[in-house]
Amino acid sequence: MPAAWPDRGGHLWPKAREVRRDDGTVVRYAAHGPLDAPPVVCCAGFLCPDNFWRDLGPDLARDHRVVVLNYRGVGASSEAGGGHLPPRPGAYTVPDLAGDVAAVMDAESTGPATVIGHSMGAQVALALWRARPELVGGIALLSGHAGSPFHTFYDTRTAARMFPLLSMVVPALPRRVAAVPMRALELPVMMPVARAIRALGPHTPSEGMYDYRQHLGRIDPRTAIWTARGMHAFDGTRWLTEVDVPTLVAVGDADAWTPPSLGQRMAELLPQGRLLVLPGGSHALPIEFPAQLLTHIRALTRRAVAR
Repeated sequence: MPAAWPDRGGHLWPKAREVRRDDGTVVRYAAHGPLDAPPVVCCAGFLCPDNFWRDLGPDLARDHRVVVLNYRGVGASSEAGGGHLPPRPGAYTVPDLAGDVAAVMDAESTGPATVIGHSMGAQVALALWRARPELVGGIALLSGHAGSPFHTFYDTRTAARMFPLLSMVVPALPRRVAAVPMRALELPVMMPVARAIRALGPHTPSEGMYDYRQHLGRIDPRTAIWTARGMHAFDGTRWLTEVDVPTLVAVGDADAWTPPSLGQRMAELLPQGRLLVLPGGSHALPIEFPAQLLTHIRALTRRAVAR
């Protein structure tokens, strides 16, 4: 690993491959499964490493070519521009992250692929289709929404009102000070707290979140804020009716971050959308009900290949 930036960890598979973007950003990734099998590309959520792919990835790799990457500023990838410090606020938009995915797919000659997006990864998957439709054969949107989650967070707009102030304060703080809340997420008490505030559900395995919490403690707070800015600014709901590939919309009925009503609305707007509601599922759907999701994702890849 180059000394220019740290590996923040949280890997399902070692990130032995890399591609360099035109702006210098180095995106690291792994590819597993038969070379001639239907391709699947995994788009993670907000600041997520690989923990939400721990069940889906290895199972799909038995009969698919599975690509798992780290966006800029996450996991083993560099910050935007190729270094270890975030260069500017505007380099962490959802289209930037979708560009990271497209660069990996171009390097691997992967496409059209079934693109799985979890949480913010749903935005990334849709942005990828918008920019490079030839790379996308099908889309699975897991616990994610096409618009800003801050507008629907716990069914209120409070987060949307508070975020602009937070996004100005955090980058202005000394890095050591701003990093304290990030490091606090590593504490074991955070799991029961997350359940208490319904960020996670009773079906969320504690061991499935350990790598995520450790990884968050190694993220630059400015990267976190600027990525959140990009997530908040993106809205793909206006062109969902144009998406012309088979699309699975999977939501949990106990998801306080992406309420099931949003999933239903997306499935209605998507021309080839199919809705899957999992009882008891929270925002951590991929590690709560992997078996059910795998059945539907495999059906989706068959639909994508049939096209």
